[in-house]
Amino acid sequence: MAWTNNKRTVLWGTAVLVALVAATVFGLRHKIAHQMALTGGRRAIANHIAALVDMTASYTTPASYFDKITQFPAWKTVPRGFQTFDHVPLQIGGMICLWGGGNAKMGLIFPEQISGIEVNQKFETLYVYHGAFFASPDKTPVCAVVFHYEDDSSVTNQLLYGSDILDWTVNRSGTVIGPTGPHSELAWVGGTFTPGANRPLRFCLTAVENPQPTLEVTTLDLVSCKNYTAACIMALTTGRSGLMK
Repeated sequence: MAWTNNKRTVLWGTAVLVALVAATVFGLRHKIAHQMALTGGRRAIANHIAALVDMTASYTTPASYFDKITQFPAWKTVPRGFQTFDHVPLQIGGMICLWGGGNAKMGLIFPEQISGIEVNQKFETLYVYHGAFFASPDKTPVCAVVFHYEDDSSVTNQLLYGSDILDWTVNRSGTVIGPTGPHSELAWVGGTFTPGANRPLRFCLTAVENPQPTLEVTTLDLVSCKNYTAACIMALTTGRSGLMK
């Protein structure tokens, strides 16, 4: 009996040790991958492949407020500062929330438009990191991105629900789905929106092609399409086409 008990103790200890080693290896691999991604993002900026858009003056909610959203602890886990997702460098300093019908019914009235975000450069693609309050039928326009050029012309692009932008709250019953459009991808999933429930947050990344890359874009506007979903823009990066991989 003593030998049996000792054997069980050894086996249990071995199992615990294996589990600890596996968790440590997984954590180290994740940390190394994260650091490599950040290094790649900084290299893209240094080589003028990508450039961060300064949104500091335009955020409706600064990142410092995320930790104060106590009723939704997932916001404490939301990445901020310098990040690289899908090979696109981003500077996440807060979020711009635009008007949405669902939020308006709750008494949360966001601005219909944020104008004059300074860019002052030529680029092939604008990379938009975003989430959204509430869902809408697929293909519903949620947010317009307006390019203003040096010759006073402008071009308007739209982010569509389902194709590009998704409700950031996931009712998880399997794999977290991403956007279905060819120019958008699931960028980050984490935390849990509701304590005690498996409802992680998700954010997406969309590549908006610039139809006039030989002209300098002076400013950008972000405009609500006045539907049920409220778009929340976290970061903007300009750069070459094809950075998302």
